[in-house]
Amino acid sequence: MPQLLLFMAYFWSTFVGADTYTLADLEVLSNEGSHVEFFQHALDIRPSERQEAWKTMVSKMGDQYSRSILTKSEINRKDFQKIESLYDWPSLRIDDVFKGRRQEIGQRFLRSCLKGDNPCWNDLKAFWEKDKTDPEVAFKLSELTVNYKESPLSSWSFLEVALKSNLSEFYCKKEFVMTALWGKIEIDYIKLGPEGDLMRKIDLTIHPDCMPSLILEARKRLFSPPKMLDRELAFQILKSQSKADTFVQDFFYTVYLLDNPSQGELFNYSWNRLRELAGKSTRRDAVMKKMRELDPLPDDILASLDERKKRAILNHFKTYFPEYLSYYTDQCVLYYGGKGSFPSGNPTVHCQQFMDSELAPAIIDDFKIKQYQDVRKI
Repeated sequence: MPQLLLFMAYFWSTFVGADTYTLADLEVLSNEGSHVEFFQHALDIRPSERQEAWKTMVSKMGDQYSRSILTKSEINRKDFQKIESLYDWPSLRIDDVFKGRRQEIGQRFLRSCLKGDNPCWNDLKAFWEKDKTDPEVAFKLSELTVNYKESPLSSWSFLEVALKSNLSEFYCKKEFVMTALWGKIEIDYIKLGPEGDLMRKIDLTIHPDCMPSLILEARKRLFSPPKMLDRELAFQILKSQSKADTFVQDFFYTVYLLDNPSQGELFNYSWNRLRELAGKSTRRDAVMKKMRELDPLPDDILASLDERKKRAILNHFKTYFPEYLSYYTDQCVLYYGGKGSFPSGNPTVHCQQFMDSELAPAIIDDFKIKQYQDVRKI
């Protein structure tokens, strides 16, 4: 029996040895450039024997193999999966050259397969999960997926990594990046409320180098918001970063009242600010100058179903900022009278509804109302 066991052990070692490559075998394959066979047997070398010579060969072959794949006009799934499996090797994972090539191969393959009939979302997810630390990969994947609504991963899942890096200065200048960032901050602001610590939330979301681009976007949306909440959020961002100077505050608080606001602390600030501006002609003129540039003019308060609030705010403007009401009704009369240039259409969206209401005579002088009625008869 012992003799049988010895024979079987000898036979098995001989059988295994026949298929196991030595370091010398790998050197031959390396010199020949036989990438596939090399990587099939590189792990035949025992871990304790994978010293500098072995690591050098693996790095060299990884470089050559990945470079040969990149010369192809189209990268197929087999090539992609092979490179992904090699990236699990510790020696190649820390190889910066191979890492860069792996990223390029992956992005080329994913870009192509996402356009196909069966988009490879699982491959993309696995590619990202394997290394979620590289900001450039994160940015490239967000760029790759931004127009795919069916993506199981949102662009923000990638941008969250990219925008915390010291490369964020360049990423934040991209329009699609700023759109995603704005959407993220908007969700945070809604959760926090006006009194929440927005500055801390922003600091946790982006690298300081991204801040100049965010401030530029906030100033743009303050004066030309795609939607009403954008103006409020823009102001809060500027305020949180100490960029809301006297003019910005004067402008925002004035317009805020016209945007049919809910009552609260912002409402109270706005109410008091308008009263303050009544005695500051220079500041009031600066606000009025900027408001003349707005198209459309802020007037959501005119469509408010809360008659009490609407009357109170309009009377407040009549008392402390009558210039705006005068300019607004002038533009309304010009538009309906077919005079002036209005390339974007009616700049006074709710003028007709207001001028035809019972409240108008209490706010607007009779001459302006008659002008409006005359042009509406034409």
